Amino acid sequence: MQPRYSHELQPGDTYEPLTFVVTPELNQQFLYALENFHPRYIEERGGLPPLVHPVILLHHTPRTRSPSYRLAPGMGSVFARDRTHFLAAARVGQRLHVSWRIDACYEKNGRPFQDYTASITDDAGVNILDRQMTSVFRMGAPA
Repeated sequence: MQPRYSHELQPGDTYEPLTFVVTPELNQQFLYALENFHPRYIEERGGLPPLVHPVILLHHTPRTRSPSYRLAPGMGSVFARDRTHFLAAARVGQRLHVSWRIDACYEKNGRPFQDYTASITDDAGVNILDRQMTSVFRMGAPA
């Protein structure tokens, strides 16, 4: 069976999850790009690895990161809005899991919208981040 396109998903449907590990090198690349060299992102503290920079977590939550994300030919999708809640610290070297769930589908101004939630948890099930996002789909070239 061919997987469905993203615009065909309905409330309660999910995308395939993603597991990733933030290496010291990946964290460092983001720190250089952001010119943010705060010690909490570089040094161990209290025997714990450095913190993962929050932008890395945001970078992994758009549904386009899911292995099952698919757009129909000729269709585009635009990120419309989000609300993010950071709930716990993520540490360099920690395995993290992203999951996505469709919350609502509706039409506005003749265009299909989709609200979805992305969540990041660690191996212990601790919820690191919840992010509610909205995307709008569009067929063809922009007017």
